[in-house]
Amino acid sequence: MISYQKYRILFISLVLIGVWLLLFMQSCTSAKLVVPPITKEPSRVFLDGKFVWHDLLTYDVEAVKKFYGELFGWTFDNSESPDYTVILREGVPIGGIVYVKELEKKHFPAQWMSYLSVPNVDKAVEMVKARGGAVLRGPWDIKKRGRMAIVRDPQGALLALLHSATGDPLDREPGNFEWLWNENLTTNVEAAVSFYKELVGYESEVVTDPKISGVKVDYFVLKKEGKARAGITRVPWEGVRPNWLPYIKVEDPKLLMTAVKSLGGKIYLAPTEEVRGGSVALIADPTGAVVALQKWSRD
Repeated sequence: MISYQKYRILFISLVLIGVWLLLFMQSCTSAKLVVPPITKEPSRVFLDGKFVWHDLLTYDVEAVKKFYGELFGWTFDNSESPDYTVILREGVPIGGIVYVKELEKKHFPAQWMSYLSVPNVDKAVEMVKARGGAVLRGPWDIKKRGRMAIVRDPQGALLALLHSATGDPLDREPGNFEWLWNENLTTNVEAAVSFYKELVGYESEVVTDPKISGVKVDYFVLKKEGKARAGITRVPWEGVRPNWLPYIKVEDPKLLMTAVKSLGGKIYLAPTEEVRGGSVALIADPTGAVVALQKWSRD
């Protein structure tokens, strides 16, 4: 059995979500913050229901650049704005880093936020409100990025809704050290599945997830036009707030554990046979942002 205390610490930042969100909104409205489009070249293709971008809010940009750069081989570019750094994997933009000084002043951990592509942000926002969720910011237009809003779903999980100004990144098989998956850990699986099916027209498929915390659970795969886009499952640890957890594809998470520690990160879940056959790990960077590492192949 995996200890509750470990995961209470792991997701403590989610209790502070409203505070760092306000800091994020302040950063986005700053005149000096310039964010790029989410594609290197305009695709003009919109893949509704796909998670298309990830932003890291942190108080120490250099520390996380060193961590992710050495761990994953990511490179970085902040030529357009000193307060926004683009993350690149083999020259392709995959995310961003936002400097938020107030996080350090208030002793709050960093946080990753996932962006969901929707066809109409304004209509999506109205649906969120109608179903009992909360709209925390927007909709508003960000030059080059597109129209977006930050919302909390009816169970409390936070995410950004985006209709990109240039189109979405095209589908392809993710390589190692690229975004693989997004997973909604929630307290009411049936309600969450219903909500997201209405939000972007997902279909769902139920599979049985290998043991988490000693118990097998039903796992809902959300699909759009036959393409798997995200997963929903019950939070297996009491007291953990519903959240969207991003996954990064790796060859073998076991091979990275020593480097995570030596680079100043934390290991909250080392690969273990009792959790998905040892194929997954949960780590935090030196500023506290949590991601999952997953070994994965189509086979």
